[in-house]
Amino acid sequence: MPYLAMRPNGDRVLSLDVDGDDDILCPLCEESLFLRRSHYNNGRFVSKHFVHHSGSECPGESNLHARFKTIAAMKLREIFESATVSHEYTIPGTDRVADVVATFSAELYPFGKGFIVEIQHKHDDKEIGSLSWDYLEAGYSVFWAYQSDFEGHDMKFAEHRVKKPWPDAVPIVEGLDGYAESVRRLMNPPEQPEVKMEIPFPMEYLRAHALEVIPPLRGYYNKGVSPEGWKKVDAISLHEKGRERAWVNVLRSPANHIFLEWWKKDTEQGNSEYMIVHIGSEFPERFEAFMEETKEWFDSGSADQQVAHWVGGASLSFRGTELCESWISIAKVPYGPVKIVVARRDKKGNTRTWAVNYRKGDLGRLAALRHPIRRLFGEPERDAKAAKPSSDRKRSTSNPPEMVWD
Repeated sequence: MPYLAMRPNGDRVLSLDVDGDDDILCPLCEESLFLRRSHYNNGRFVSKHFVHHSGSECPGESNLHARFKTIAAMKLREIFESATVSHEYTIPGTDRVADVVATFSAELYPFGKGFIVEIQHKHDDKEIGSLSWDYLEAGYSVFWAYQSDFEGHDMKFAEHRVKKPWPDAVPIVEGLDGYAESVRRLMNPPEQPEVKMEIPFPMEYLRAHALEVIPPLRGYYNKGVSPEGWKKVDAISLHEKGRERAWVNVLRSPANHIFLEWWKKDTEQGNSEYMIVHIGSEFPERFEAFMEETKEWFDSGSADQQVAHWVGGASLSFRGTELCESWISIAKVPYGPVKIVVARRDKKGNTRTWAVNYRKGDLGRLAALRHPIRRLFGEPERDAKAAKPSSDRKRSTSNPPEMVWD
C-alpha cells in the first residue's frame, strides 16, 4: 500500500497531508489514486494510505520512512484526538525538526506541551541523547520508534520508553548549581570568625560523673597504681573464656575511698564497657545477705521460668556517696537468660546500667569479692566451712549454679 503520491504539479505528498477531495496521482503509473482513511480492521488499527482504483496492477511508490512516519502520525491523531498532529515540524525554542509531533492546546500531564515521535532506522545516525534532551527541555515528551514497533499499518508504544518532561528533563547538577543566589548564600554562608568561650562544668556533676568518662587507672592497670594515687587492690574474674569476658576490679582512691569497677569486653569486636560504683562500710554485710538471697532464688527454680516478663531475684542497694545510689541485682530476661546487673542513679534520676549474662559458676566467683572487701573495711573473715552450703541441701534441677565458696 503506497504512502507516497504526487500532485498534478509533480510535488510529492504523504497520505497524512492529503484531504479526500485532492487530485492525487501515482508517481509510478501516473494514474489517479484515492485516499483510504484510518480505520480498524478486525480490531487492528490501519493507518491512512493511498489506494489504486480497481483493476490497477501498479504497486505504487513508497519508502519505509514515509510509511512509518504516516503510521505514527495517524496513531497520534487516534490517541490525542484534540491535538494538532504535524510532521517535519520545528519545535518552538529549538532548531530541531521532529519527524512527527502532536501539539496540545494546553499542557497535558504528564506529557507536557506535546508528544514527539522520532523514527529511528537501523542505519540512521540521529543523536538520540542530544535530540531527546532538547525536546525534553522544551517541554515535550519523546518516543523513539524502531522498525520493531511497527506491525502492518499499526504502531505500538512501549510506555516505559516514553521520556517525559518530568522527571527526565530535570537537569543533573552538582553542588548548588541552578539555585537562586539567596539559596546559595544560605547553603554556603561566608566563613564567620571563630568564637571561643570557656564554660566550666558544675563541680557537682564532675564529682558524680567524672569517673564514668575516664577509668581512674587508664594506662596503669598493669602497674596497679596511677600517678594520681589510685590503686588496684584486687581483681575478680567472672568470665575468663568465650567471646565476652567480664571481671571486677577493687580500687582504692587517693582519698582512701573504695570502688568496684565492673568490666566486660567483646574479644571479637574489641569493644569494652565499664561501670564504677562507690561502696561504703555498710557494703560487706549487705553483700553477704545478697549472696544468700541469690542462692535461695536459684534453688527455688525462679531462674528456670520461661515467661514474658522480667523475673527479679536478689538485689543489693547501697549508697557510697551522697551524690549517687548504686545497686547490684540478679534478674531473668523475658524468655531469656539470667543477668547480673549493676546500676547507679544520681540525685536527678539519671541512671546508668552494666549487665552480663549469668554463667554457671558466676555466683561462686562473685563470692570471692568478700575477701578484699572485708580486709579493706577491717572486718574479720567468716569461717569458710561455715559459709559452705550443706551438700544434701536441695538444689535446682535445671542448670544450677556452681557454688564454690572459698
